[in-house]
Amino acid sequence: SIQICIVFATFIVFMNLNFKIAVQDGARCYGALGGAVDLQLMDASEIKRFQWKKGGTLILQWKNNQIMSNIIENRSLFIPSNGTFRINNLSRNDSGEYKLVIFDSNGTETGQRTLQMLIQGK
Repeated sequence: SIQICIVFATFIVFMNLNFKIAVQDGARCYGALGGAVDLQLMDASEIKRFQWKKGGTLILQWKNNQIMSNIIENRSLFIPSNGTFRINNLSRNDSGEYKLVIFDSNGTETGQRTLQMLIQGK
């Protein structure tokens, strides 16, 4: 099954099938080992530049309506039309703190949101 985590500019929502909880920045998202998770980072049409990081590692960078880098492109997909970043084949190494860093068109940081992802399973 696919877990869906939504990271908006002001809050994060965790959804699991019909289960939905709205929570503040710093929320937890759960994924199944070997499964997939959809992270709705934002409405990409409204944000011109962002970085998605895990710890100090840059995972995904979006700038000028294109992907500048995606270090897990072999098992992920970014959908610009709705701002969703899907990570497939989840492993325990995917657990950790993720950070969305948003920039204006001049490259000045305008905000950050964090998400703790926990991968569970045998």
